[in-house]
Amino acid sequence: MRLCAILLSVALALAGCVPASAYRDPETVISSKAVLDLPRLGGDWSVVGYYPTPFEAGCDEIDLVLDLASFERTCRAQGVITRQDRAPLRAMDVARFQSRLDGIGPTPLWVLWVDDGYRTAVIGEPQGRFGWVINRDATIPRDRWVAAQRILDFNGYDPAALVRTGQ
Repeated sequence: MRLCAILLSVALALAGCVPASAYRDPETVISSKAVLDLPRLGGDWSVVGYYPTPFEAGCDEIDLVLDLASFERTCRAQGVITRQDRAPLRAMDVARFQSRLDGIGPTPLWVLWVDDGYRTAVIGEPQGRFGWVINRDATIPRDRWVAAQRILDFNGYDPAALVRTGQ
């Protein structure tokens, strides 16, 4: 009986180490974009919506620079850079990458959607620990904001937890 109690305690402790799917229903199937023009995805982006991680805490603006081999995020609070992270980006499949995020660790980055003009995109991960709506400008038009929200909802993300920046 004592052994059962010890094993139960160990199992519960280990369960606490498993990252929670805080922003996404793990029962919902998630899918990445089937066709992606990688060179068009590269460049400067503004994070106009996100699911919070420790990196975003206190950020007024978040910039993202993507290239085919890495990404860089910059957090600004009251116009001052407060933190940055840069990590390699390794392609795993079409619209699926592997990288490392501050506050998250090693993680897949999936491009869930990009509008036809490559002006707005949605990036997330199967575990649902984060998600971004990125736009070429800090101001996103309403139609693309609504489309991005619908993509996140379709992929099991909690619409109420999405934080919008700048608007």
